[in-house]
Amino acid sequence: MNKIWIVLKNEFIKTVTRRSFLLVLILVPLVPALILGGISLFTDDEIETPEIDVDLNGIIPPDIDVDVQDGYVDQAGIIMEIPIWIAEDRLISFESETLARDAVQTGQIRGFFVIHQDYLETGSVSYYRDDFNPLTAMDETWVINTTLRYNLLGADLSRFETYEVPLHVQWVDLSPDVEPEVDPTNMAAFYIPYGMTMLFYVLIVSSASLMMNNVAKEKENRVMEILMSSIKPNELLTGKILGLGLVGLLQMAVWLGSAYLILRLGGGTLDIPPALLPAPIVLIWGIIFFISGYLVYASMMAGVGALVPNVKEATQATFLVIFPMLIPLFMIGIIINQPNSTLAVILSLFPLTAPNTMMTRIAAVSVPLWQILLSIGLLIVTSFILIRAVASMFRAQLLLTGKKFSLGLYLKAMTGKPVE
Repeated sequence: MNKIWIVLKNEFIKTVTRRSFLLVLILVPLVPALILGGISLFTDDEIETPEIDVDLNGIIPPDIDVDVQDGYVDQAGIIMEIPIWIAEDRLISFESETLARDAVQTGQIRGFFVIHQDYLETGSVSYYRDDFNPLTAMDETWVINTTLRYNLLGADLSRFETYEVPLHVQWVDLSPDVEPEVDPTNMAAFYIPYGMTMLFYVLIVSSASLMMNNVAKEKENRVMEILMSSIKPNELLTGKILGLGLVGLLQMAVWLGSAYLILRLGGGTLDIPPALLPAPIVLIWGIIFFISGYLVYASMMAGVGALVPNVKEATQATFLVIFPMLIPLFMIGIIINQPNSTLAVILSLFPLTAPNTMMTRIAAVSVPLWQILLSIGLLIVTSFILIRAVASMFRAQLLLTGKKFSLGLYLKAMTGKPVE
């Protein structure tokens, strides 16, 4: 046990004191926090729209200059009332084009619209101003467009709001024992689980890769031969897995905790509904699934590092080991949109795809507790089997073989079969 502790402490201190590790640990959460802060700063600097007592459901575009005045000449006699959120001093009525032109010349208004007599048949409206810019034409016609719609609907505010936002869909999940889902049409309903998938993929793969590179480098430098003369293979492997696992756990706690705080504090800036924000229990499940997923992949990576002759080949062999972790990324759309489908459940229970798949489902929906516990149990059993198998690979005659990595050779060594 003392030897395991020595290996654990050495691996942890050696890794966390590297400048590259500290930079990545700090910069990964710092960059999105700065971006969010910049978005919030620019949002606060925008001109606020006049305060009114009507819920307009996003009818007013956020980039409209509320101080600009325009005029209109209603030859078709459509406009009977100016909407209360536009105000009559912003859209001024003129009896003729001549009076409107004079108002432009004197600077009373920026420009004016002419609603032609045949508007109901042709929809024809002309806009006059001295410094017309075709690139901003759509923004400039927003006021008259909204006013015409409002009046064509009888100047009825409730009817106008229904016209602008005709659907308020309530999604109801008929699956038993599952809580009603949040509105999946919100973009955050996709990107938050997607971000969780990517985060766990990066965390587990990067932490497990530390193990592979460490073992391969010590083998290439023949340090492993010296270590094996004074420590048992299972003690060496256990110490390395635990030491580098603590490094990964530290990284996961900082990154996942930062992501949680950024979403909680910046949810309003990003317009994320509170129902879509991850609950605190997600952090707890995140730690558990990271540890169990790390044990599985760190063991497999250690086997690669012990088998290959150098670090270069170890890096090339990584893809074969981490390929199962890529499967949830390939099927991310199905997992997020149908988190309780048979495919999503199978991937969240299969040990090699379970860590990031289950965390994606947890971030998207309320997953039944029995599925979470079963997934954790399968991961623990798999990691125990893999650690014992890899420990059997840590013997001198295998470490000294200069064989090129192949999947068949790797599986033979993992199952304890003799390697020729």
